[in-house]
Amino acid sequence: MMIGLLREVAGTAPTVLDLGSGPGSLARRVVDWLPGARVVAVDADPLLLELGRQAAGDRENSIRWVDADLRGDVWVDAAQTLGPLDAALSTTALHWLSQGEQGDLFVRLAGLIRPGGVFVNGDHLTFDQDQQRIAAAAKALQEEEAARDSAVHPAETWSQWWQAVEEEPAFAALVAERRSRWGGHPHYHSAGQALAMEAALKQAGFTEVGTIWQRFENRVLVAVR
Repeated sequence: MMIGLLREVAGTAPTVLDLGSGPGSLARRVVDWLPGARVVAVDADPLLLELGRQAAGDRENSIRWVDADLRGDVWVDAAQTLGPLDAALSTTALHWLSQGEQGDLFVRLAGLIRPGGVFVNGDHLTFDQDQQRIAAAAKALQEEEAARDSAVHPAETWSQWWQAVEEEPAFAALVAERRSRWGGHPHYHSAGQALAMEAALKQAGFTEVGTIWQRFENRVLVAVR
C-alpha cells in the first residue's frame, strides 16, 4: 500500500526518506520495486542499522544508511543531500516519540518535502478517547486473529527475536552500544494518537491528511505537502 501510493505520487524514481528505518525492510522494498528510487534510511539503533547494511547493502548506491536520532538535526542534513524530497516514509517507529517530538519532526519534514509530495506513516495508532468500546472490540478481535494465525503459521515473536539477537556472540559489541545509547526506551501509548497525528501534520503545513488503509489499530496515514 505504501509503495503503491509512493509510485502514484512520485513515479518510479522518487527521492525518499525512511524515518526509523530499522534494518531496512521498507527501504529495500522501495528500491527493489521502484527502479531509480533513492532512499536515505535513518535510525538511531546501531544494531539494526548494521543488520540493514549487511543484509541489504546500498543496492548499487540507492540506499544511504544514516545513524541519527530523529529528535536531533543530523537526519535533516542527510536528507538535504537528496534535494527536495518526493516522500518520507515510516513504519512502526514514530510512536516512540512524544506528541511534542512528533510535532517538531513534522515541521522539519514540511520544509524538506516538495509541494505535492507525501509523508506516509504505517503504525499502531490508537482510537480516540470517545471510542473505547470500539477499541476494546478491535483489540479482542485482533487477539483472536493473532492466535489463529499463530496456530497455523508458528513464528518467532518480537521478544524471541531480540533474545536470539542478544545471545548471538557476533552481535555482542552492537548490543552493548545499543544499551549504552538507550538504556530503556519510552513508549508513548495513549488514546487518540491517530487524531493527534493528523492535527499535528496539518499544523505543520501539510494540506491533506487522512487514513488510506486500516486494520484494527494498524493504519497507513497519508499527508500531502
